[in-house]
Amino acid sequence: MKKRIILPILTLTMLLSSDVIIAQNYTKRYGIEALGGINEYGGDRGTRYFFASKPTYQGAGGAFGYYLTPSFDGVLSFDVGEIGHIDQSFEKEGFRASIWNVMPGVRYKLYNNKILSERSKFKPYLHVGWGLFNYVTNIRNSPTPERMVRSFSRFAVQWGVGGGVKYSITESFDVMAQVLYNYTYDDNLDGLPYDPWVHRRNKLMDAYITHRVGFAFNFGANDAAYKFGKDDDNVPKEVKTKLELFSKQIQFETASDKILPESFNALDSVAILLLAYPNVNALIEGHTDNVGDDEENLLLSQRRADAVLKYITDKKIDPSRLTATGFGETQPIATNKTPEGRALNRRCVVRPFIKK
Repeated sequence: MKKRIILPILTLTMLLSSDVIIAQNYTKRYGIEALGGINEYGGDRGTRYFFASKPTYQGAGGAFGYYLTPSFDGVLSFDVGEIGHIDQSFEKEGFRASIWNVMPGVRYKLYNNKILSERSKFKPYLHVGWGLFNYVTNIRNSPTPERMVRSFSRFAVQWGVGGGVKYSITESFDVMAQVLYNYTYDDNLDGLPYDPWVHRRNKLMDAYITHRVGFAFNFGANDAAYKFGKDDDNVPKEVKTKLELFSKQIQFETASDKILPESFNALDSVAILLLAYPNVNALIEGHTDNVGDDEENLLLSQRRADAVLKYITDKKIDPSRLTATGFGETQPIATNKTPEGRALNRRCVVRPFIKK
């Protein structure tokens, strides 16, 4: 009974604790996950999904994730463990198998600023993957008049679909829970392959569910993608004030990364200021309003930040002092419901810091 309520309690706790934090996002593109839990079989011998019987088969694995867009992450996952089922009969028929799989996949994130904020601590997602499955199985059947025991190993293809939730503990560390339904294109895992004289037509192949809990570590920030607050404490106040003022004067052509000529004086002033303070580095942030596709806005904001970086480096500023990052529409500073608010959100900000 205790095991049946672990996942619901964990999910409820995450919901009640939801707050705002940054996790794997544009400036932390990579994530590594470590997971462990229970495997549950479903096939010709019956199904034992969602703790229908005592879970005695475990598994573990991990994944490498890569941020693609505000809505999608690419994932390469692997998993190892055991699966099986023993009939509670006099003959104790059944099977037990060692399994592993490797599956590239994609996650659709519900924390994409359409349902939940990208900066939310509570981060649910949907997952789909397709890849290679292997099993080494031991079968024990009891046809009359004698028992039959056999073992074999096979490779197959499988797909997995399901979902999960992450909860941010720190900027780089998440705890997580995930459930996947895995369908194998093989009907020999449990030792009862498809038989047209026994099974109905279009009989499903063998399948299994994995319940996993674990943690994720997010990393890969750009050199200048620091948490501002401590790193900019030593920046002279006049530098902060002037860069904030100059940033407000940076403008682009509509839906373009072409800098408008009226911005050149402000950008020249940014370059002169950075030349005067050679120990000051800068993060160039690109931002947009929410008009149009969010993925396109993200790409546009990156191109605009890159354009500002190129302009400044052309003025003899060392490129190693600068990093350009596009945030798309994910960090508005005003409402997007009015033209005035959208104009404020379409911005490029030069943020100074002193790298330790």
